[in-house]
Amino acid sequence: MQTKTITLISLVVASFFFAGCDRGRAQMGPKEANLLGIATYEKGAYSNTGALTAAVSTDELYPRRNVSGDKATFLWGLFTIKDY
Repeated sequence: MQTKTITLISLVVASFFFAGCDRGRAQMGPKEANLLGIATYEKGAYSNTGALTAAVSTDELYPRRNVSGDKATFLWGLFTIKDY
């Protein structure tokens, strides 16, 4: 009985050890955050917006020289704010 318990505990500890958690330091990690499609934020997107979205660029709102390429989409793509 003790052998099964020790084996189970060691498997659980090993699974936590080899889970691959990098604490946010991954270079190839995802560059977007999504909240059920209601709000989506993409870093460095620089992608075209679709024809069915009301897109606003930040340089239309206020003058800026250093753009980041980020894009925020609201209500499943109905409204888009882009920084490029």
